[in-house]
Amino acid sequence: MCTTMSLTFVKEALKNWKTQGSLLPSTSALSRRMLEPLKVSPGMTIVELGAGTGIITKQILSKFPEDCRLIVFENNRNLAKRLRQDLQTNIRRGRVFLIEDDAAKLPLHLKSLNIPPVHYVISGLPIANFDHAGRERLFRAITESMRDDGAYIQFQYLLTSWLHVRRSFKAKIIGLELRNFPPAFIYKCRKK
Repeated sequence: MCTTMSLTFVKEALKNWKTQGSLLPSTSALSRRMLEPLKVSPGMTIVELGAGTGIITKQILSKFPEDCRLIVFENNRNLAKRLRQDLQTNIRRGRVFLIEDDAAKLPLHLKSLNIPPVHYVISGLPIANFDHAGRERLFRAITESMRDDGAYIQFQYLLTSWLHVRRSFKAKIIGLELRNFPPAFIYKCRKK
């Protein structure tokens, strides 16, 4: 991981910990675990919410075929600027769409890009820090944007949001990644 990107993440986290969810960026071990349940197929579309330093973004780009599309949401202006620089080749080729906006607006952005419901939504958003209304808006946006056979993969440091997730999705905890600081639980969710 790029040192300047990590420093940018820490700086942004110190400004507003609630929106970052952690003082340190995710590890490559966590990003690999997040992608384990994904089944690769040509032409698939994946959404990543809260890309941060792009550690999961880069894993997706290295793991999936060239014809797969990746829609990346990062609403922190400084992190999005760094990501845009890191991903510019894939953005120019139309493989990556970087959106600097609220993840709850996912359906609007997919519609404007003429992209049908997606195969996977991968999220590092700190949903435990969201208020009830914000969490519900996000979950509706994910459900509306995902194919019926799609999956939503989320990591969280605490299980405080687990009941909220289970109310909105058929969900199970598929792992705990201890090689991340803090350690992170990984959820796999499907539409009810």
